[in-house]
Amino acid sequence: MEYKKIKGNSHYIYDDISEFSSEHPDNTPIENWRDGKENDWVYSDDNRIIQLLKVADLNHPNDRKNYKWAKNYVRTVVGTFVNNKNTFMDTDFDQHPNRYTFSKKIKYTNTRVKKRKKVTNNEKIFAVNVVSGMGPVKAYMDAFKNNADEKRVKKKALVLLKQERIMSEIEKSVLDVAKELGVDHKYVLNRLKCLSDNSEDDNIILQSTKELGKIIGTSINTIKHKEVGVFGMFQGFSPEQLDTAKQVALPSKEK
Repeated sequence: MEYKKIKGNSHYIYDDISEFSSEHPDNTPIENWRDGKENDWVYSDDNRIIQLLKVADLNHPNDRKNYKWAKNYVRTVVGTFVNNKNTFMDTDFDQHPNRYTFSKKIKYTNTRVKKRKKVTNNEKIFAVNVVSGMGPVKAYMDAFKNNADEKRVKKKALVLLKQERIMSEIEKSVLDVAKELGVDHKYVLNRLKCLSDNSEDDNIILQSTKELGKIIGTSINTIKHKEVGVFGMFQGFSPEQLDTAKQVALPSKEK
């Protein structure tokens, strides 16, 4: 969460619904900020929760009647935004040196996602969803409660999957599940020794131990190879095993 003081009052921006609910248990953010009223809490277009500090009519500079280019304008602790379908309301202070001036239309640059060091609760749920076999798009929609068009969600999910902190969280979830299934570094080493001692096919020995090493990161540590290990891991387990084991790894979702 972030905050900024205005005239001595702190105005907060929440990263996810769990953060928000802990401070505002009786309040539900409005999904589309364009429908919000003054003082309402809303979801921004970069999936954070922010308060509308001001909502006011927007008049044509020449007082032209029936001016419908925009419904009105809204002001948050970050900036001022014209209320129309093309405006992207973000929560990046760096993009808005003066919050009292109208913000230009900007494209989602994913800057905040890439700069973030700490994994949010929604990102943890996303990681566990991916580990449990859910596709990236569905995993993102479920974790962030985002029902936007699939093409847009896919781009956001792919950006997350390229982040070191997300891959580390996925790997951690994989190792938790692997541990429940009895697969750990000791298992890999024992398996390697068993195959080396008993197999008559050198190629089987080599390939089997390589694959097992990739699964839990024993042999390769780059993000690219971690992805292979993470998604390849579950090919050797039955759906019943995964259903049982993944319950242990899933974090509780706060409603």
